[in-house]
Amino acid sequence: PRIEQSHANRLLSKLKQSERSLLLDQAVSVELDSGQVLVCAGQPLSHAFFPTSCMISLLSIHLKPRTLEVGQIGFEGVLGASSALGVSASAFDAVVTGAGRAWRIPLPVLREQCLQSRALSLLMVRFLYAELGQMGALAACGQFHRLEQRLARLLLMCQDRMQQPDLEVTHESLSRVMGVRRASVTILAGLFESRKLIHHRRGHMVVTDRAGLL
Repeated sequence: PRIEQSHANRLLSKLKQSERSLLLDQAVSVELDSGQVLVCAGQPLSHAFFPTSCMISLLSIHLKPRTLEVGQIGFEGVLGASSALGVSASAFDAVVTGAGRAWRIPLPVLREQCLQSRALSLLMVRFLYAELGQMGALAACGQFHRLEQRLARLLLMCQDRMQQPDLEVTHESLSRVMGVRRASVTILAGLFESRKLIHHRRGHMVVTDRAGLL
């Protein structure tokens, strides 16, 4: 049932059933593939995405061809909150880094509902505030933490959003969001595995000791 599926997204679950129904009547549940680009920096977003089982990374592209993850969105949030409140263009590339499903809603529909629903518009504002805090924490982590700590933090964040220990990630994809060389990730992955913190195989990393990564 559509209403039950919406509960998999924390923001949608906070709405009254009547308000959820207004949104979901014009939404589509879509499967998003890892590596899929949802919007590029400087471009307008056509749809908002409420993840239910996927993960979306916000990537800064100021040092092309290198990138850096500055935000991460999973079942707790939405891609398109700022656009829903009137911002015309995306500040970052939004790329799917964990395959799964999301509710896709035309942006004009979400904007109209934000104008009509104070509860929905407040949710968008509160999520943007939380997202800003996350970006600040990631900036501090990138500046003051060792690379080993940064990789541990990234794996924990991915596990939180994918809600499972088996992460479909590669050394290449991790290096891209961390803004480091692939060889650095490979060395650290080997170190983590020797400590029995993770088990990795081609295209996957399994977190075997979450507490050890904290």
